[in-house]
Amino acid sequence: MRRPPRAAVPVGALVLALALTGCSGQPPGQSAAAQARTFPSGTTMHAIQQRGEVVVGVKYDQPSFGLLNPLTGKPEGFDIEIARLVAEDLTGSPHNVRYVETVTSNREAFIEQGKVDLVIASYVVNEKRKKKVSFAGPYYDTGIAVLARRDDRSIRDAHDLDGRPVCVAQGSHSAEVLPKVVPGVRLVEFSSYSYCAQALKDRRVDATVTSESILIGLEQQNPDELRVVPGYLEAEQTAIGFAKGDRELHAYLTGLLKEAVRDGRWGAAYRATVGKVTGQRPKPPEITL
Repeated sequence: MRRPPRAAVPVGALVLALALTGCSGQPPGQSAAAQARTFPSGTTMHAIQQRGEVVVGVKYDQPSFGLLNPLTGKPEGFDIEIARLVAEDLTGSPHNVRYVETVTSNREAFIEQGKVDLVIASYVVNEKRKKKVSFAGPYYDTGIAVLARRDDRSIRDAHDLDGRPVCVAQGSHSAEVLPKVVPGVRLVEFSSYSYCAQALKDRRVDATVTSESILIGLEQQNPDELRVVPGYLEAEQTAIGFAKGDRELHAYLTGLLKEAVRDGRWGAAYRATVGKVTGQRPKPPEITL
C-alpha cells in the first residue's frame, strides 16, 4: 500500500489535533505521526497500530542477522534492523517490536497459528514455503554455501562432501537442496546452526551447509576454526514472511522496502550489521516478490 500524499495543514488545526491526541486513547508507544498514516479497519497494519507494537519472529543465534545480546537481553543484527524499520513506520518508534524467538522448523507454524505478525529470520523463499505463507521482498540476496574447518583443506566445493557427514538445520531449504547436488552426502540434522557449528568444531561432522548469510556470522564467531568455502550451490532470496494471502500487507511491505532502498535506510541497516563483517559495499536487492 502506497503512502498517501501529505497535504498542508493550517497551524491552528495542527495545534487542535495535537491537543486532541492527548485524550484520543491511542495505544502506548504509538506516535501522532504514525497515527496520521491510517489503514482500513480489518487490515494487519491497522491491527498493529491499534496494538501499538508489531510481533516479529526472529532468530536468536545467528550473528550479524539475529543474535541475542546477553548484556541487553535483546536481539541484534540485519534482520532486527528490518523489523525495527517496519515498527517505526507503523507505530512511530523502532522500539515498538515484540520479538518471538523462532527456529528454522517452526517459522511457518508460528505464522499460521497467529503467534507473530511477521517472520524476519533469515527466511529463504522457496516453493514449498510459498504454499503455506506469503513473502515480501527480498530484502537480502544470498546463496547456499559450505562452512568447513579452517584446518581441513580437502573441502574446496560442495562436491567434496560426497560420502561425508554434513550438518543442516531441521526443515531447512538446504536439507532439500544438498542431496540433489551431492547424492552421496550423509545429512546430520540439528534444530539450529549454532549446534551445527559446534558439531563441526567437535569433528562430529565435516561441514555445515546453509545460506552464506548465516555462515558468515558463524565464521565471524570462530575465525581461527571455521571458514566459508567460496561458491554457491544455489542462489537464494531472503524475505519477510507473513500470513498467506494477505494482499494488503504484501503491498504495504513491498512499498516500504522499496522506499527504504531508495532513501538509504536499507543501506544504513546493512552497513551497521552485515557490512561490518564482510567489509563489502551494500548491493540492494530488486524487490520483486
